[in-house]
Amino acid sequence: MRAKHLLIIAAVIIAAITQLQAQPAVETINVDTLAYLGKGVAGEAGGAFFLPDGNIIALWKDTPLIIDSKSGEILRTLESCNSESVGRAKVSKDGKRFIATKMGPELVIWDVETGKILTNSGNIHGYCFSPDGTKLYISGGNPNNYGAIRVVDMNTLEEIERFGKFSSGFLIDISPDGQTIVAYVTKEHNQSDPITSQIVQINLNDKKNYTVVETMEPGIKSLQFSPDGKQIALLYDNGNYIYIYIYDLETKEKKYIRSEELSILFGFDIAVMGNPFYLDGNTILFSIIDFPFKKYYFLDWNISENMVKNYIGFNTNRSIDIKDSIALLCSQGGLLGFLNKNFVSVKDNIPTNESILTYNNNQLEFNSDIAFIAESTIYDTTGKQIANLGTEAFLVGRNTIQVNQPLPIGVYLLTIKNDTNQFSYKFIVE
Repeated sequence: MRAKHLLIIAAVIIAAITQLQAQPAVETINVDTLAYLGKGVAGEAGGAFFLPDGNIIALWKDTPLIIDSKSGEILRTLESCNSESVGRAKVSKDGKRFIATKMGPELVIWDVETGKILTNSGNIHGYCFSPDGTKLYISGGNPNNYGAIRVVDMNTLEEIERFGKFSSGFLIDISPDGQTIVAYVTKEHNQSDPITSQIVQINLNDKKNYTVVETMEPGIKSLQFSPDGKQIALLYDNGNYIYIYIYDLETKEKKYIRSEELSILFGFDIAVMGNPFYLDGNTILFSIIDFPFKKYYFLDWNISENMVKNYIGFNTNRSIDIKDSIALLCSQGGLLGFLNKNFVSVKDNIPTNESILTYNNNQLEFNSDIAFIAESTIYDTTGKQIANLGTEAFLVGRNTIQVNQPLPIGVYLLTIKNDTNQFSYKFIVE
Protein backbone atom coordinates (compact mmCIF):
# COMPACT_ATOMS: atom_id res chain seq x y z
CA MET A 1 0.00 0.00 0.00
CA ARG A 2 2.87 2.39 0.86
CA ALA A 3 4.44 1.70 -2.55
CA LYS A 4 1.11 2.53 -4.18
CA HIS A 5 0.94 5.82 -2.27
CA LEU A 6 4.50 6.67 -3.30
CA LEU A 7 3.61 5.90 -6.91
CA ILE A 8 0.59 8.23 -6.75
CA ILE A 9 2.68 11.02 -5.16
CA ALA A 10 5.37 10.57 -7.83
CA ALA A 11 2.73 10.79 -10.55
CA VAL A 12 1.35 14.01 -9.06
CA ILE A 13 4.84 15.52 -8.87
CA ILE A 14 5.61 14.53 -12.47
CA ALA A 15 2.28 15.98 -13.61
CA ALA A 16 3.01 19.23 -11.76
CA ILE A 17 6.49 19.50 -13.28
CA THR A 18 5.07 18.74 -16.71
CA GLN A 19 2.48 21.48 -16.30
CA LEU A 20 5.09 24.00 -15.18
CA GLN A 21 7.21 23.18 -18.22
CA ALA A 22 4.30 22.74 -20.59
CA GLN A 23 4.41 26.09 -22.40
CA PRO A 24 5.69 25.22 -25.89
CA ALA A 25 9.16 26.61 -26.55
CA VAL A 26 8.56 27.97 -30.04
CA GLU A 27 9.71 31.07 -31.88
CA THR A 28 7.90 34.40 -31.64
CA ILE A 29 7.32 35.94 -35.06
CA ASN A 30 7.30 39.74 -35.12
CA VAL A 31 4.77 41.67 -37.18
CA ASP A 32 5.70 44.80 -39.13
CA THR A 33 3.37 47.55 -37.95
CA LEU A 34 1.94 49.95 -40.51
CA ALA A 35 -0.50 52.29 -38.76
CA TYR A 36 -2.24 52.92 -35.46
CA LEU A 37 -5.75 54.14 -36.21
CA GLY A 38 -6.50 55.03 -32.61
CA LYS A 39 -3.44 57.21 -31.94
CA GLY A 40 -4.21 57.04 -28.24
CA VAL A 41 -7.96 57.66 -28.66
CA ALA A 42 -10.34 55.06 -27.27
CA GLY A 43 -12.41 53.23 -29.85
CA GLU A 44 -12.74 50.04 -31.81
CA ALA A 45 -11.64 48.89 -35.24
CA GLY A 46 -14.11 46.86 -37.28
CA GLY A 47 -11.56 45.27 -39.62
CA ALA A 48 -9.02 46.13 -42.33
CA PHE A 49 -8.76 44.79 -45.89
CA PHE A 50 -6.69 45.12 -49.03
CA LEU A 51 -8.17 46.99 -51.99
CA PRO A 52 -7.36 45.92 -55.59
CA ASP A 53 -4.86 48.80 -55.95
CA GLY A 54 -2.88 47.50 -52.95
CA ASN A 55 -4.03 50.16 -50.50
CA ILE A 56 -6.17 49.39 -47.46
CA ILE A 57 -9.70 50.12 -46.32
CA ALA A 58 -10.23 49.97 -42.56
CA LEU A 59 -13.20 50.66 -40.30
CA TRP A 60 -12.43 52.86 -37.29
CA LYS A 61 -15.40 53.47 -34.99
CA ASP A 62 -18.19 54.44 -37.42
CA THR A 63 -16.03 55.67 -40.31
CA PRO A 64 -14.21 53.75 -43.09
CA LEU A 65 -10.69 55.00 -43.90
CA ILE A 66 -8.61 54.55 -47.05
CA ILE A 67 -4.98 54.04 -45.97
CA ASP A 68 -1.75 54.09 -47.97
CA SER A 69 -0.23 50.62 -47.59
CA LYS A 70 3.34 51.96 -47.76
CA SER A 71 3.27 54.99 -45.51
CA GLY A 72 0.28 54.18 -43.32
CA GLU A 73 -1.15 57.64 -43.97
CA ILE A 74 -4.92 58.17 -44.24
CA LEU A 75 -5.65 59.13 -47.85
CA ARG A 76 -9.35 59.87 -47.40
CA THR A 77 -12.38 58.98 -45.30
CA LEU A 78 -15.77 57.64 -46.29
CA GLU A 79 -19.08 58.92 -44.95
CA SER A 80 -19.73 58.23 -41.27
CA CYS A 81 -22.74 56.08 -40.43
CA ASN A 82 -23.17 57.84 -37.05
CA SER A 83 -23.56 54.82 -34.81
CA GLU A 84 -22.05 53.99 -31.44
CA SER A 85 -21.49 50.34 -32.36
CA VAL A 86 -20.19 49.37 -35.82
CA GLY A 87 -18.21 46.27 -36.74
CA ARG A 88 -17.88 43.00 -38.64
CA ALA A 89 -16.70 44.82 -41.76
CA LYS A 90 -16.07 43.23 -45.17
CA VAL A 91 -15.10 44.47 -48.63
CA SER A 92 -16.06 43.07 -52.01
CA LYS A 93 -13.25 41.50 -54.02
CA ASP A 94 -13.56 44.15 -56.72
CA GLY A 95 -13.17 46.83 -54.03
CA LYS A 96 -16.33 48.69 -55.04
CA ARG A 97 -18.44 48.00 -51.96
CA PHE A 98 -17.67 48.09 -48.24
CA ILE A 99 -20.13 46.79 -45.65
CA ALA A 100 -20.46 46.63 -41.86
CA THR A 101 -23.16 46.14 -39.24
CA LYS A 102 -24.38 48.77 -36.83
CA MET A 103 -26.82 48.71 -33.92
CA GLY A 104 -30.21 47.43 -34.97
CA PRO A 105 -28.76 45.20 -36.29
CA GLU A 106 -28.52 46.96 -39.65
CA LEU A 107 -26.23 46.45 -42.58
CA VAL A 108 -24.52 49.57 -43.95
CA ILE A 109 -23.24 49.53 -47.54
CA TRP A 110 -20.73 52.12 -48.79
CA ASP A 111 -19.67 52.97 -52.32
CA VAL A 112 -15.88 52.98 -51.95
CA GLU A 113 -15.21 55.30 -54.90
CA THR A 114 -17.58 58.08 -53.83
CA GLY A 115 -17.41 57.37 -50.09
CA LYS A 116 -21.20 57.63 -49.81
CA ILE A 117 -23.53 55.32 -47.91
CA LEU A 118 -25.79 53.60 -50.43
CA THR A 119 -28.30 51.88 -48.19
CA ASN A 120 -29.11 50.43 -44.78
CA SER A 121 -30.82 47.06 -44.39
CA GLY A 122 -32.24 45.51 -41.21
CA ASN A 123 -32.82 42.00 -39.82
CA ILE A 124 -29.16 41.04 -40.24
CA HIS A 125 -27.31 38.19 -38.56
CA GLY A 126 -24.53 37.40 -41.03
CA TYR A 127 -23.44 38.24 -44.57
CA CYS A 128 -20.85 37.56 -47.26
CA PHE A 129 -20.02 38.77 -50.76
CA SER A 130 -19.95 36.50 -53.78
CA PRO A 131 -16.33 36.24 -55.03
CA ASP A 132 -17.13 38.31 -58.13
CA GLY A 133 -18.69 41.06 -56.00
CA THR A 134 -22.02 41.04 -57.85
CA LYS A 135 -24.12 39.54 -55.04
CA LEU A 136 -24.47 39.87 -51.30
CA TYR A 137 -25.79 36.94 -49.27
CA ILE A 138 -27.52 37.92 -46.02
CA SER A 139 -28.66 35.55 -43.30
CA GLY A 140 -31.34 36.59 -40.83
CA GLY A 141 -34.72 35.78 -39.34
CA ASN A 142 -37.40 33.99 -41.30
CA PRO A 143 -40.75 35.02 -39.79
CA ASN A 144 -42.79 34.35 -42.94
CA ASN A 145 -41.02 31.19 -44.17
CA TYR A 146 -39.73 32.98 -47.24
CA GLY A 147 -36.17 31.82 -46.71
CA ALA A 148 -33.54 32.62 -44.12
CA ILE A 149 -30.92 33.62 -46.71
CA ARG A 150 -31.47 36.68 -48.88
CA VAL A 151 -29.64 37.53 -52.09
CA VAL A 152 -29.03 41.19 -52.97
CA ASP A 153 -27.88 42.42 -56.39
CA MET A 154 -24.94 44.74 -55.71
CA ASN A 155 -25.63 46.87 -58.79
CA THR A 156 -29.28 47.63 -58.01
CA LEU A 157 -29.09 46.93 -54.24
CA GLU A 158 -32.41 45.12 -54.58
CA GLU A 159 -33.28 41.73 -53.15
CA ILE A 160 -33.51 39.21 -56.00
CA GLU A 161 -33.97 35.89 -54.20
CA ARG A 162 -34.56 34.06 -50.93
CA PHE A 163 -33.76 30.46 -50.10
CA GLY A 164 -33.16 28.13 -47.16
CA LYS A 165 -36.24 27.09 -45.18
CA PHE A 166 -34.65 27.50 -41.79
CA SER A 167 -36.16 29.13 -38.74
CA SER A 168 -33.28 31.58 -38.72
CA GLY A 169 -29.87 32.06 -40.31
CA PHE A 170 -26.88 33.36 -38.38
CA LEU A 171 -23.25 33.20 -39.53
CA ILE A 172 -22.59 32.60 -43.21
CA ASP A 173 -19.61 32.28 -45.57
CA ILE A 174 -19.11 31.45 -49.24
CA SER A 175 -16.46 29.27 -50.86
CA PRO A 176 -13.70 30.95 -52.90
CA ASP A 177 -15.17 29.51 -56.12
CA GLY A 178 -18.62 30.92 -55.30
CA GLN A 179 -20.35 27.54 -55.59
CA THR A 180 -21.04 26.66 -51.95
CA ILE A 181 -22.36 28.41 -48.88
CA VAL A 182 -21.93 27.23 -45.31
CA ALA A 183 -24.26 28.69 -42.71
CA TYR A 184 -25.00 28.43 -39.02
CA VAL A 185 -28.79 28.07 -38.85
CA THR A 186 -31.63 27.05 -36.59
CA LYS A 187 -33.65 24.43 -38.41
CA GLU A 188 -37.41 24.59 -38.63
CA HIS A 189 -39.12 22.38 -36.10
CA ASN A 190 -42.42 20.95 -35.00
CA GLN A 191 -43.88 20.11 -31.59
CA SER A 192 -42.08 16.77 -31.38
CA ASP A 193 -38.74 18.10 -32.58
CA PRO A 194 -36.83 20.57 -30.39
CA ILE A 195 -35.00 23.51 -31.91
CA THR A 196 -31.45 22.57 -32.86
CA SER A 197 -28.58 24.56 -34.29
CA GLN A 198 -26.85 23.25 -37.37
CA ILE A 199 -23.95 23.95 -39.69
CA VAL A 200 -25.27 23.34 -43.20
CA GLN A 201 -23.59 23.19 -46.59
CA ILE A 202 -25.66 24.52 -49.51
CA ASN A 203 -24.83 24.01 -53.18
CA LEU A 204 -25.80 27.26 -54.89
CA ASN A 205 -26.71 25.31 -58.04
CA ASP A 206 -29.30 23.35 -56.05
CA LYS A 207 -30.45 25.60 -53.23
CA LYS A 208 -33.42 23.45 -52.20
CA ASN A 209 -31.19 20.69 -50.90
CA TYR A 210 -28.49 20.99 -48.29
CA THR A 211 -26.09 18.83 -46.32
CA VAL A 212 -25.91 18.98 -42.53
CA VAL A 213 -22.28 19.18 -41.48
CA GLU A 214 -22.92 19.24 -37.73
CA THR A 215 -25.77 19.58 -35.25
CA MET A 216 -24.99 21.19 -31.89
CA GLU A 217 -26.29 23.40 -29.16
CA PRO A 218 -26.16 27.19 -29.73
CA GLY A 219 -22.75 28.75 -29.14
CA ILE A 220 -21.05 29.18 -32.53
CA LYS A 221 -19.16 32.49 -32.62
CA SER A 222 -17.41 32.40 -36.02
CA LEU A 223 -17.51 30.51 -39.31
CA GLN A 224 -14.97 30.69 -42.13
CA PHE A 225 -13.93 28.85 -45.30
CA SER A 226 -10.26 28.07 -45.78
CA PRO A 227 -8.59 29.96 -48.67
CA ASP A 228 -8.61 26.78 -50.80
CA GLY A 229 -12.29 26.11 -50.03
CA LYS A 230 -11.61 22.60 -48.74
CA GLN A 231 -12.23 23.24 -45.04
CA ILE A 232 -14.31 25.30 -42.68
CA ALA A 233 -13.33 26.42 -39.19
CA LEU A 234 -15.50 27.76 -36.39
CA LEU A 235 -15.23 28.85 -32.78
CA TYR A 236 -17.70 27.30 -30.33
CA ASP A 237 -18.22 28.81 -26.89
CA ASN A 238 -21.37 28.14 -24.90
CA GLY A 239 -19.95 29.29 -21.56
CA ASN A 240 -19.02 25.76 -20.48
CA TYR A 241 -17.18 24.33 -23.47
CA ILE A 242 -14.77 26.24 -25.70
CA TYR A 243 -13.16 24.77 -28.79
CA ILE A 244 -12.20 25.35 -32.41
CA TYR A 245 -13.81 22.93 -34.83
CA ILE A 246 -12.23 22.20 -38.22
CA TYR A 247 -14.13 20.21 -40.84
CA ASP A 248 -12.70 18.86 -44.09
CA LEU A 249 -15.45 19.14 -46.70
CA GLU A 250 -13.83 16.49 -48.93
CA THR A 251 -12.79 13.79 -46.46
CA LYS A 252 -15.45 14.64 -43.81
CA GLU A 253 -12.70 14.51 -41.18
CA LYS A 254 -13.31 16.52 -38.00
CA LYS A 255 -10.67 18.06 -35.78
CA TYR A 256 -11.03 19.83 -32.46
CA ILE A 257 -8.74 22.23 -30.60
CA ARG A 258 -10.17 22.25 -27.08
CA SER A 259 -9.51 24.82 -24.38
CA GLU A 260 -9.05 22.06 -21.77
CA GLU A 261 -6.22 20.50 -23.76
CA LEU A 262 -4.57 23.86 -24.39
CA SER A 263 -4.82 24.66 -20.66
CA ILE A 264 -2.80 21.53 -19.89
CA LEU A 265 -0.31 22.32 -22.65
CA PHE A 266 0.29 25.91 -21.54
CA GLY A 267 -0.05 25.42 -17.81
CA PHE A 268 -2.83 27.94 -17.12
CA ASP A 269 -6.62 27.91 -17.34
CA ILE A 270 -7.77 29.32 -20.66
CA ALA A 271 -10.89 31.48 -20.27
CA VAL A 272 -11.10 32.84 -23.82
CA MET A 273 -10.23 31.48 -27.26
CA GLY A 274 -10.31 33.95 -30.14
CA ASN A 275 -11.87 33.41 -33.55
CA PRO A 276 -9.70 31.25 -35.81
CA PHE A 277 -8.36 32.96 -38.95
CA TYR A 278 -7.03 30.90 -41.86
CA LEU A 279 -3.59 31.90 -43.09
CA ASP A 280 -3.59 29.02 -45.59
CA GLY A 281 -5.15 25.58 -45.91
CA ASN A 282 -2.93 24.13 -43.21
CA THR A 283 -2.54 27.09 -40.85
CA ILE A 284 -4.91 28.98 -38.57
CA LEU A 285 -4.15 31.86 -36.23
CA PHE A 286 -6.05 32.32 -32.97
CA SER A 287 -5.56 33.74 -29.48
CA ILE A 288 -5.79 32.18 -26.03
CA ILE A 289 -6.29 34.25 -22.87
CA ASP A 290 -6.48 33.40 -19.19
CA PHE A 291 -8.58 35.04 -16.50
CA PRO A 292 -8.09 37.72 -15.19
CA PHE A 293 -6.51 38.35 -18.58
CA LYS A 294 -2.85 38.47 -17.58
CA LYS A 295 -1.61 35.85 -20.02
CA TYR A 296 -2.16 36.18 -23.74
CA TYR A 297 -0.80 34.22 -26.70
CA PHE A 298 -1.58 34.59 -30.39
CA LEU A 299 -0.82 31.21 -31.96
CA ASP A 300 0.19 29.99 -35.39
CA TRP A 301 -1.38 26.51 -35.39
CA ASN A 302 -0.48 23.74 -37.84
CA ILE A 303 -3.67 21.83 -38.64
CA SER A 304 -2.16 18.60 -40.01
CA GLU A 305 0.36 18.29 -37.15
CA ASN A 306 -2.21 19.55 -34.59
CA MET A 307 0.31 21.72 -32.77
CA VAL A 308 1.44 25.28 -32.21
CA LYS A 309 4.31 26.24 -34.54
CA ASN A 310 4.95 29.86 -33.54
CA TYR A 311 3.73 32.74 -31.44
CA ILE A 312 2.72 35.84 -33.38
CA GLY A 313 3.74 39.09 -31.68
CA PHE A 314 0.51 40.92 -32.43
CA ASN A 315 -2.94 41.18 -30.86
CA THR A 316 -5.11 40.30 -33.85
CA ASN A 317 -8.78 39.99 -32.97
CA ARG A 318 -10.68 41.87 -35.67
CA SER A 319 -9.64 40.62 -39.09
CA ILE A 320 -7.02 39.03 -41.30
CA ASP A 321 -6.91 39.66 -45.05
CA ILE A 322 -4.45 38.12 -47.48
CA LYS A 323 -3.03 39.51 -50.71
CA ASP A 324 -0.41 37.41 -52.48
CA SER A 325 1.95 36.30 -49.68
CA ILE A 326 1.13 39.11 -47.26
CA ALA A 327 -1.40 38.97 -44.43
CA LEU A 328 -2.90 42.22 -43.13
CA LEU A 329 -3.67 41.98 -39.41
CA CYS A 330 -6.01 44.29 -37.49
CA SER A 331 -6.42 44.60 -33.73
CA GLN A 332 -9.43 45.87 -31.82
CA GLY A 333 -7.53 49.01 -30.85
CA GLY A 334 -6.80 49.87 -34.48
CA LEU A 335 -3.23 48.67 -34.87
CA LEU A 336 -2.50 47.41 -38.40
CA GLY A 337 0.40 45.14 -39.27
CA PHE A 338 1.88 43.08 -42.11
CA LEU A 339 2.84 39.42 -41.73
CA ASN A 340 4.57 37.53 -44.51
CA LYS A 341 2.96 34.11 -44.90
CA ASN A 342 6.47 32.67 -44.95
CA PHE A 343 7.27 34.70 -41.81
CA VAL A 344 9.77 36.95 -43.55
CA SER A 345 9.82 40.72 -42.88
CA VAL A 346 8.11 42.68 -45.66
CA LYS A 347 8.72 46.23 -44.49
CA ASP A 348 12.51 46.55 -44.59
CA ASN A 349 12.33 49.46 -47.02
CA ILE A 350 9.26 51.14 -45.57
CA PRO A 351 9.85 54.00 -43.10
CA THR A 352 8.37 53.67 -39.64
CA ASN A 353 4.96 55.29 -39.30
CA GLU A 354 5.34 58.23 -36.95
CA SER A 355 1.99 57.58 -35.26
CA ILE A 356 3.48 54.36 -33.82
CA LEU A 357 6.93 55.47 -32.70
CA THR A 358 8.79 58.81 -32.71
CA TYR A 359 12.21 59.85 -31.40
CA ASN A 360 13.09 63.31 -30.13
CA ASN A 361 15.43 64.76 -27.47
CA ASN A 362 16.71 61.37 -26.30
CA GLN A 363 13.26 59.93 -25.73
CA LEU A 364 10.86 57.72 -27.65
CA GLU A 365 7.11 58.18 -27.81
CA PHE A 366 5.30 54.90 -28.41
CA ASN A 367 1.58 54.32 -29.07
CA SER A 368 0.08 51.10 -27.75
CA ASP A 369 -3.40 49.66 -28.19
CA ILE A 370 -3.00 47.36 -25.16
CA ALA A 371 -1.68 47.74 -21.60
CA PHE A 372 1.22 45.52 -20.55
CA ILE A 373 4.55 45.39 -18.69
CA ALA A 374 7.65 44.75 -20.79
CA GLU A 375 11.39 45.29 -21.23
CA SER A 376 12.62 47.72 -23.91
CA THR A 377 15.87 47.32 -25.82
CA ILE A 378 17.44 49.32 -28.67
CA TYR A 379 19.47 47.57 -31.39
CA ASP A 380 21.30 48.90 -34.43
CA THR A 381 20.78 47.51 -37.95
CA THR A 382 23.47 44.84 -37.42
CA GLY A 383 21.61 43.42 -34.41
CA LYS A 384 24.04 44.85 -31.86
CA GLN A 385 22.44 45.93 -28.58
CA ILE A 386 22.82 49.68 -28.08
CA ALA A 387 20.83 50.25 -24.90
CA ASN A 388 18.75 48.24 -22.45
CA LEU A 389 16.04 50.65 -21.30
CA GLY A 390 14.73 48.44 -18.51
CA THR A 391 11.24 47.21 -17.66
CA GLU A 392 8.22 49.48 -17.36
CA ALA A 393 4.42 49.49 -17.63
CA PHE A 394 2.87 50.57 -20.92
CA LEU A 395 -0.62 52.04 -20.98
CA VAL A 396 -3.19 52.22 -23.77
CA GLY A 397 -2.33 55.32 -25.78
CA ARG A 398 0.90 57.36 -25.89
CA ASN A 399 3.87 56.26 -23.74
CA THR A 400 7.23 58.01 -23.24
CA ILE A 401 10.40 55.90 -23.07
CA GLN A 402 13.54 57.65 -21.79
CA VAL A 403 16.68 56.67 -23.72
CA ASN A 404 19.09 58.46 -21.31
CA GLN A 405 21.95 58.45 -23.75
CA PRO A 406 22.69 60.20 -27.06
CA LEU A 407 22.27 58.12 -30.22
CA PRO A 408 24.37 58.76 -33.33
CA ILE A 409 22.59 59.48 -36.60
CA GLY A 410 21.22 56.24 -38.06
CA VAL A 411 18.46 53.64 -38.14
CA TYR A 412 17.60 51.68 -34.99
CA LEU A 413 15.21 49.00 -33.82
CA LEU A 414 13.21 49.25 -30.58
CA THR A 415 12.16 45.84 -29.24
CA ILE A 416 9.51 45.67 -26.49
CA LYS A 417 9.26 42.20 -24.98
CA ASN A 418 7.64 40.34 -22.12
CA ASP A 419 6.77 36.67 -21.48
CA THR A 420 3.91 36.61 -23.95
CA ASN A 421 4.43 39.38 -26.51
CA GLN A 422 7.24 40.93 -28.50
CA PHE A 423 7.00 44.03 -30.71
CA SER A 424 9.75 45.56 -32.83
CA TYR A 425 9.70 49.02 -34.47
CA LYS A 426 12.22 50.93 -36.53
CA PHE A 427 13.05 54.57 -35.83
CA ILE A 428 15.46 57.07 -37.35
CA VAL A 429 17.82 59.45 -35.56
CA GLU A 430 18.58 62.43 -37.82
